[in-house]
Amino acid sequence: MPASWPRTLESDRLILRPWRETDAEALFAYASDPDVGPAAGWMPHASLEESTRIIRDILSVPESFAIVIKDREPADEAVGAISLKIGTASDLAIGSDEAELGYWIAKPLWGRGYMPEAVRAVMEHAFRDLRLSRIWGGYYEPNEQSRRVMEKTGLAHDRIIRNRPRTIMGDAVTAHVAKITREQWEMAQRSDPTDAATVAAQQREARAIGASLARIAFIRSGGQTGADRGGLDAAREAGIPICGWCPPGGLAEDMPDPPGLLAAYPELKEGFTDGYVERTAWNVRDSHATLIIAPAGIEPESGTEMTVQFAERYGRPCKIVRGMDEFAEARTWIGQVGFGITLNIAGPRESKVPGTRLIAKEFVGELLRLEAGLR
Repeated sequence: MPASWPRTLESDRLILRPWRETDAEALFAYASDPDVGPAAGWMPHASLEESTRIIRDILSVPESFAIVIKDREPADEAVGAISLKIGTASDLAIGSDEAELGYWIAKPLWGRGYMPEAVRAVMEHAFRDLRLSRIWGGYYEPNEQSRRVMEKTGLAHDRIIRNRPRTIMGDAVTAHVAKITREQWEMAQRSDPTDAATVAAQQREARAIGASLARIAFIRSGGQTGADRGGLDAAREAGIPICGWCPPGGLAEDMPDPPGLLAAYPELKEGFTDGYVERTAWNVRDSHATLIIAPAGIEPESGTEMTVQFAERYGRPCKIVRGMDEFAEARTWIGQVGFGITLNIAGPRESKVPGTRLIAKEFVGELLRLEAGLR
């Protein structure tokens, strides 16, 4: 494919256009930096006149682009270069339908993703417009920035050339060569498209999914009378899935015989150890956070106190409330935990603090109703 004089290319943030002699001042400002040219294989520009000559004699060739950042002052300023050396224009001994990629960008703009964006735009032009079969790239050790650009844009390692002479620099270095074929690029576009329309559609889909996310996705508890049971009942009424670990046989104080509470709450799973300690630990472990509803506070050496201790050991957020007076505070706390969470509900059993089940049901129910109204 013969090279052609470059048309203007665009990406989300960049314009890639032909060079002009009026770019000389900007070119000299950036290409005179000693950290830029040598890494790419050329000497820093020594004068404005040299930059003007380089634009005229070297950069003003087919498939050579000045990199311009949109919406940046000064407007239309060339801040870097990118080019395709097709066939014999490259010194890599490549085919006539292949090209070598060359690029650099001003040091103040390193690390902002501009160079990978420019490379992707030129790749699309090379494979779709010019119908090239392969693009080659390379970097000199220890140019880690250029290596990362190639990795991000899909160029895969091909070979290492040791003691490669650089005539302009008067030295010999280790060069790493990479490549990507049109077939590989097309496959990447199908599996992970980067065109503007597809990216915009993906962003719209992501925003829609984000807007639909429930803050509380599951309510978990061990199913004991009192706070546990109130949380499960509130979730059922709100249509929120429930889950939880319970003792073997579904043991609860009001359902001592198998299947116990599993008859009413089959979503719960039996643990392996008799008693309540194991399931208390596992319910904390398998939740993003635990809300303890304890109208009379935390009883020492109780299962509720044990829940607090397990939350500390597992590093899980834990909030203790007594009733609706602390609702706003609890709601703010849940908002800080995140979205799509599993919330463990715990607290005293009904026989110890009568009325806890109704208080917990009201508290959790109001949380879930407000959540549903916000989505």
